[in-house]
Amino acid sequence: MSIKELKEEIRKLKREIGRLEDENSSLWFLLDEFEKSNIKNPEYAQQFKEVFEQLRLQTLMTHSKVEDA
Repeated sequence: MSIKELKEEIRKLKREIGRLEDENSSLWFLLDEFEKSNIKNPEYAQQFKEVFEQLRLQTLMTHSKVEDA
């Protein structure tokens, strides 16, 4: 790949990172709102806990710092 192609790829990836960070923030906000709401149905409460735990574990395993390979 040429330098020009690599720079274009970097620009695309930076846009994608921005989109994913925005989506991530939106999902955390939504989960926060769900947690604040009163979920009375135990079935839904259990599903919510499982999804929230999966998201929490994924966040812990995600490296958010961009570094050289």
